Amino acid sequence: MTKVATAETRTSLRGIVETVFYSGPAFTAGRLRTAEGALVNFAGKVFAKPNDPVRFEGLWMNHPKYGRQFSVECLGYDLEMDADGLANFLANHPDVKGIGPAKARLIAVEFGAGFDAAIRTRPEAVATAAKAPLDSILALQRIWMANSDFNAAMTYLSRFGLTHHQVTTLVDRFGSQVVPILERDPYVLMREISGFGFKRVDKIARKMGTPKDLPSRIRAGIHYCVLDALDGGDCWVEYEDLLDRANNLLVMDTLDSREVIEGHLEALIAEGLLVSHPFERLVVADPEIHRIERDLADVLQTAGSRSPHVIADVEGLLDAEGPELNPEQRAAVKNALACAISLMTGGAGSGKTYAVSTITTIGNLLEKRVVLAAPTGKAAKRLEQVVGHEASTIHRLLGYNGSTYSRDALNPIEADILVVDEVSMVDVPLAWRLFQAIDRSKTAVVLVGDHNQLPPVGPGNLLRDLVKSRAIPTTVLTQIIRQAGVLKENSTAILSGEVRPTADVKNGDRRPWYVIDRFTDTGDVRRMLLLLFDEVLQERLGYDLICDVQVLTPTHRGPLGTIELNVELQRLLQKKLFDFEVPEIEAGHRHRFYTGDKVIQTKNDYDLGVMNGAMGVVLGVERDGAMTIDFDGRPVEIKAASEAASNVQLAYATSIHKVQGSEFPCAVVVAHKSHSFMHHRNLLYTAVTRAKESVILLGDRWGMENCAEKRQVDRRNTFLSFLLQPETRK
Repeated sequence: MTKVATAETRTSLRGIVETVFYSGPAFTAGRLRTAEGALVNFAGKVFAKPNDPVRFEGLWMNHPKYGRQFSVECLGYDLEMDADGLANFLANHPDVKGIGPAKARLIAVEFGAGFDAAIRTRPEAVATAAKAPLDSILALQRIWMANSDFNAAMTYLSRFGLTHHQVTTLVDRFGSQVVPILERDPYVLMREISGFGFKRVDKIARKMGTPKDLPSRIRAGIHYCVLDALDGGDCWVEYEDLLDRANNLLVMDTLDSREVIEGHLEALIAEGLLVSHPFERLVVADPEIHRIERDLADVLQTAGSRSPHVIADVEGLLDAEGPELNPEQRAAVKNALACAISLMTGGAGSGKTYAVSTITTIGNLLEKRVVLAAPTGKAAKRLEQVVGHEASTIHRLLGYNGSTYSRDALNPIEADILVVDEVSMVDVPLAWRLFQAIDRSKTAVVLVGDHNQLPPVGPGNLLRDLVKSRAIPTTVLTQIIRQAGVLKENSTAILSGEVRPTADVKNGDRRPWYVIDRFTDTGDVRRMLLLLFDEVLQERLGYDLICDVQVLTPTHRGPLGTIELNVELQRLLQKKLFDFEVPEIEAGHRHRFYTGDKVIQTKNDYDLGVMNGAMGVVLGVERDGAMTIDFDGRPVEIKAASEAASNVQLAYATSIHKVQGSEFPCAVVVAHKSHSFMHHRNLLYTAVTRAKESVILLGDRWGMENCAEKRQVDRRNTFLSFLLQPETRK
């Protein structure tokens, strides 16, 4: 059982930070020397450095492991110090130059509590007392006054949950006026501080006493509702629905609140900060996403034109280079060779890869430059392996360095035929960026995907919009090829609502399809999962538990979510593989990493060269928490408490969305009634098609059948769904 610290009454504490045991942007643990000379341990979600004069507010805690310590809830820099504190601050502050302990003591004794007034108005007197050059004292004056401004802001803003880094950003941006600016309009935080959304800022504003009908609050709330829909994949919100969402969000407590909100919405549209469009109904969107989808529609409507490369005797080439193509595959390859832009889509085992290989072979034979790309590193690597031709990520193809793209209309991608795989994962902004960098007078584009898979994490639903509209030459592969095997056949059966039982066929000791569906209790599912890792997957099926097996589950939270499953699997596998006992996780603390752990990168890190979704293994962990991780054979060093460290998570279990485009020898898919609110057949289909050799479906029968039967196509509000329709196209 997790141990819990006991707390006492809230109080404050002043002193100088003497020692720091651990410090990161949002957490510090160390030792404070109080104004009375006592030494006390402290820890909290603040940032503090050695020799900082501070005033902590928080609680005394009796921690089960570290004993009595002060739990810091907010921090202010304390410049109202006694003589000893002032001398210590001046002598040890890293930015104060030319003031050693002796001079610092002279200043402290001479001025004491009057130092603030003296350094501001009489720097010459301070220089005389310290027997120091006036230039050194003027430099000290600048540092002291900057600290004073910062102290006032930190003391005020830390009450509202802002970190040291965030307050520093605001002070740098607004100087000494930061507090009155935020008191007048706290919603400026949404524009100035990355990661501050409406709900977080609104909570701060409520503490500040900001009125609910403040115009900037209403406008920020409306815009938040539009962006929140965008984060959920929708490119627009229906006008009336937007008013309802904003009204529920703002809770203005007046009878005419909806009318007031509508007035501000109309103003935002009039000012061009939002756009509206009357399709079947009036819709509202962010101007940028509206422009992007319009641009994309203009590009895609030229797809029917001929390929820039006229190829003679296509039929003869297909007979020679693709003799095993079935009629559907043959039609897809002909489109790829004949059209400016074409689409090939189909489910698992429908032969997309063989068709792409044929396109590549013919292109190379004709001395055309064929370029292959996919949305993720895993997908690109798999494409490269199965086709036998170099492939890259779309971002790398576009020369993205984390902030800018080197490829654009003025410097287009150099290719005669560009094949883009896993298009189901491509969101609208990335598709727009890609087509901006294609010279359509020189490059034919072939889009390849599986419209049965989950839509992209980002906004839009490009692949399904294209399949539904048939706006570009499209081939849907429906025939499961003879060589596909039981795994592909059973995976595809899910699209018909069928979960087939454990397969009879075996390949050595392994079956391609296992169904374990007798557990209704989540605890029993977890115990069975741990039993598989402890006694079955390696011992009986011969899988490497780290490299070959991936647990997939729909959610992050809950007893069968990634967070809890990762903690349990880490504990089991560290003991099983490395004979290491993982300590209990302290209350309120994040899990730690240990040598041998399987991890995943959760954001693109261009400085380290590690992309979102990359999986690795921890090679070593230093005492301070710094790590070395092997990502695809390349050791990467990650500093402790850095932003890079926060982008790494355990990966024994991952969400299904996170591994789109990846494949694993064995996928253990959790399908249980406790996840029924997320279940639909495209989710389950995407999960099982991540396996190359074996799928183990684990859960309860009702949960599996409900998942397969639920035809919840992930409908998204997109402009392309209107713009690509035949009656809309010019």
